Amino acid sequence: MEVTVYRTSAFPHLNKGGNEAGVVIDAEALNETQMLNIAKRVRYSETAFLLPSKDADFKLRYFSPTVEVPLCGHATIATFNLLRNLDKLDKTYYKVETKEGIFNVKVDPDYVTLELKKPTFHEIIDPEIIEASLNIKQKDLLDYPIQIVSTGVKEIYLGVKDKAFLHQLTLQKSQIEALTERYDVAGLYIYTLDTDNPHSHAQGRNFLPRLGIEEESATGTAAGALASYLHKYHDSTLRKFYFEQGYSMHKPSEIIAYLDVKDDHIEHVYVGGSMRFLDKIEGFNADKKTL
Repeated sequence: MEVTVYRTSAFPHLNKGGNEAGVVIDAEALNETQMLNIAKRVRYSETAFLLPSKDADFKLRYFSPTVEVPLCGHATIATFNLLRNLDKLDKTYYKVETKEGIFNVKVDPDYVTLELKKPTFHEIIDPEIIEASLNIKQKDLLDYPIQIVSTGVKEIYLGVKDKAFLHQLTLQKSQIEALTERYDVAGLYIYTLDTDNPHSHAQGRNFLPRLGIEEESATGTAAGALASYLHKYHDSTLRKFYFEQGYSMHKPSEIIAYLDVKDDHIEHVYVGGSMRFLDKIEGFNADKKTL
């Protein structure tokens, strides 16, 4: 079976960088094996497949090169920016069904916003465990809790003191896999409050080897969780956050996260961004397993 695969990049900074996502908008006839075959050959961190839904406007399934992922922020942002650009949308507000639930999407002329789940805060991890697991010394850590947080995808959030340390940080895949498996989370997000751009609030690196992603250059769900985490521990007055990611990968990305806070409780979390169109591949063989 042949399909058209669109190659895009979500959350670019000044129309450069971003996080690549494959998008297949006519995926109804594909089975899981074919979707995984496509994702393996596209070789992006995720490829999104658009399907009809009985409960929402659309359904999206996401595949990394190795597994199906229940929710992917950057691929959702890419898909709806693409649909708008292809004149396949006729309103502003949509609901999208995913394996993680139904989410609200707002489509603007050059921008898409995705509402995530309310944040949940989980186990706080002892810095000594991080030092033993990752060889990151406690003196290099920020004085904030190392905690598992989720707005749809559970990850460990760990702060370091400056971007020079963040950039030069070298972690073994086996180290991260062991740590994330120990706490049954998708990934490890390491951030610093030391940024390249003066308007930014943090710069981060996101490692997700359990999903077949060594490092991701822009992660929407992680940005929502990081905004919630920084609101809790760093500055409870902030409602809008600009995050940098992908700089160590030479793929500069900017993600904007918004919080709706009432009576000191986070009621809604949103992430938003634009998309760069890269190209499209017509006649892509969904049954072919190798490059």
